[in-house]
Amino acid sequence: MDRIFFSGERERKRKRGGRADLGSAGAPSYEGPDLISRLPDQVIGDIVTLLDSGEGARTAVLSRRWRHIWRYAAPLNLDVDDKSFFRSLFFGDERNPVISQIIAVHPGPARRLALRSVYLHPHVGHFDAWLRVPIFDSIQELTLHFPFSHNHPELPASALRFALLRVLDITKCTFPAAGICSSPVFPCLTHLHLRHVVITKEQLHETISNSPGIEAISLDTNFGYRRLCISLPRLRYLAISDRSFGEREELSEVIVEDAASLERLLLHEVDRDNGPSVRITGAEKLKILGYLGVGFPIVELGSTSFKLQLNF
Repeated sequence: MDRIFFSGERERKRKRGGRADLGSAGAPSYEGPDLISRLPDQVIGDIVTLLDSGEGARTAVLSRRWRHIWRYAAPLNLDVDDKSFFRSLFFGDERNPVISQIIAVHPGPARRLALRSVYLHPHVGHFDAWLRVPIFDSIQELTLHFPFSHNHPELPASALRFALLRVLDITKCTFPAAGICSSPVFPCLTHLHLRHVVITKEQLHETISNSPGIEAISLDTNFGYRRLCISLPRLRYLAISDRSFGEREELSEVIVEDAASLERLLLHEVDRDNGPSVRITGAEKLKILGYLGVGFPIVELGSTSFKLQLNF
């Protein structure tokens, strides 16, 4: 029977009749039978999919029992980090063929896709091809963090086709132009994070209104809208910040209505002269109002108005 031992030395000592090593608390360490491997494939697959891509694939060497788990029983969790960022910057991105190979050999389904520091503009065809693969049809988490680019390349429309998304996290790109794709609909979405994203007022409003289950929103230095109006009964966390330093027309007004579940509101603005006014109604559960910078001169919370002023 296949067994997994984390310390072969202690096992050999026991077989020779020697004493087992004592743990830090003085209790003897004991390796029993490999109970995890007795679990059904589906349960083990759910455990493996919580690991990152490399760790998940390496579980195949644990034993014959685990050899097929990552490829056939575990939903794909593909997470490409930014450790090779500077290498890809100067010598070209060598990760794309590896990403394509992983997607090709894994039959799916996929649960999570996270791509960081892979340039969008020269590889937009790769991104579009990856995102259209059927194994991603039921994906739940999508993270696309692109390196800094002055022109904010346009995101492929295929990135917004996933109806079962629960987490959408996008950085440094432009939403597809109106007419290229229909308004995204995310009935299962609970977390929305947009940072340095070019998105029109209409696109942002439709994305939010088509996602009634959102519980957390983070908007950081986005471009394309001056007025933000949010009405989400389930919203518990809202963070708004702006570090544009005059690069765009400033956000002038933030309105949060029907905020029955809102518990945390974080506001951070670096421009102390042109920050937006903020009005929140119905936030009876609000516990934390933090990071109030000088860029938010007026904050209205129900019938109470705060006017922030710093003297230099």
